[in-house]
Amino acid sequence: MALSYPPDMVGRQTEWRRLEDFCKSGQDSATLGIVWGRRRVGKSFLLQSIADQTQGFYYGAVRGSKAEALRELGARIAADQDAPAPLLFDEWDSAVHALLDLGKSRERVVILDEYPYLLEHSPELDSVIQRFLEPRSRSRVESRTRLIICGSALSVMRAILSGTAPLRGRAGMDLRISPFDFRTARELHGIDDLRTAVNTFAVIGGVAAYAREMTADDLPEQADDFDRWISDRVLSPAAPLFSEIPLLLSEDPATAKARKLNLYHATLAAIATGNHAHSKITRYVKTSGAALAPILEALVAAELVEQVQDPIRENRPTYHPADSLIRFHYAGIRPHQARLARHGADTLAIWSSLQPTFRSQVLGPSFEGMARFWARHFADPELFGGYPDYVGPTTLTLADGTECEIDVVVAAADSDTASERTVRALGEAKVGERLSIRHLKRLEAARAALGERGARAKIILIGTEFQKELLEARRPDLKLVDLERLYHGD
Repeated sequence: MALSYPPDMVGRQTEWRRLEDFCKSGQDSATLGIVWGRRRVGKSFLLQSIADQTQGFYYGAVRGSKAEALRELGARIAADQDAPAPLLFDEWDSAVHALLDLGKSRERVVILDEYPYLLEHSPELDSVIQRFLEPRSRSRVESRTRLIICGSALSVMRAILSGTAPLRGRAGMDLRISPFDFRTARELHGIDDLRTAVNTFAVIGGVAAYAREMTADDLPEQADDFDRWISDRVLSPAAPLFSEIPLLLSEDPATAKARKLNLYHATLAAIATGNHAHSKITRYVKTSGAALAPILEALVAAELVEQVQDPIRENRPTYHPADSLIRFHYAGIRPHQARLARHGADTLAIWSSLQPTFRSQVLGPSFEGMARFWARHFADPELFGGYPDYVGPTTLTLADGTECEIDVVVAAADSDTASERTVRALGEAKVGERLSIRHLKRLEAARAALGERGARAKIILIGTEFQKELLEARRPDLKLVDLERLYHGD
């Protein structure tokens, strides 16, 4: 019998089907699945729902000692089996054996959540599981356990299935849970007004817990409620979101043990306030490129920073916050932390003073990212005259020698060399600013600077308002994308 998709779950239909296929595969031996993704995206909610519907076994690890974990796991297994007393495990061999025994009589889901916490004190656990899941091992053949290990420490989870790791090649499922895109986030947020949806996504993005537990299910429904919401639920020192980003930085092993954590914060601040090129980040942080490299590498590995390759220029990556709240924290909260934390602080008044910063450093860059995501994943390829193989921002030098930053570049995969790729489209994304003939001419100048490889490029203007002359223009090379099309169309 098929499992029922939970009515209170949003946007996880694909992940639910993959989990259901794994849990009800019908295989006659035990199998291993990996579920991973950054914190707060809803992994535990998803797995607990699966465990509830299948009468499975769920264990959420906590930070502690090996003895404590084995003692707690023994008590949980005993309770599951209605044993008269807790099971006593001295080592992980006996604990893993007991977990596999849970599926001895039937296909059974067994979940070890926050698995990296167990590895902190028991690095041998990977090898123990590997031994029990050897293809011809008796423990595997005599069990139908569907063992799922789940974790949020991305660097740890990524390493589990890489290189010479013990569990490489053992997993029958490798399921990545990611934050929602802006369209699904609007469904999660329950916001009908599209401008309010854009503003809210710029603050909390598509992270499930930010819209539920960490805001007490309190989200703005209309524009006139947004100021109240951001003052109460984000800028207030009592709000969980106020201190969320420093906690994220301290929790991931890739950054938690950094000797100079201040440089990590400074690097995130640089990126969040618009310094996206490597050279600009080094100037902001005032460090050398060699010193910055491992910091950027760690932040990318922890998925706090996203590295975006330039579609049409070689070796010109840019760096962007991987999460909306990171951008908002370093642009809006961190520089004003003392004011916000002061007893009796008027957060609504402080927010009023921060709105120019919000529009330029938070809302604008977030909207540009939404526009690029739309071009890559939602736009009809016919709009560009072909599939959008490469999508990203770039900087071009115009005929008059000035530099021009382009928000959206769509390029074809017709060359391995970025500088030789055909450019299918050039786009400008503006929120809260009327797009005009001036923006059109700017993109026309950029297209001319590309020469032959950009001669047929479409011009895409993505925004909330358009000048009348643009709306009345009848040009096959010009496409206008308003919020309705951004959220619902292609």
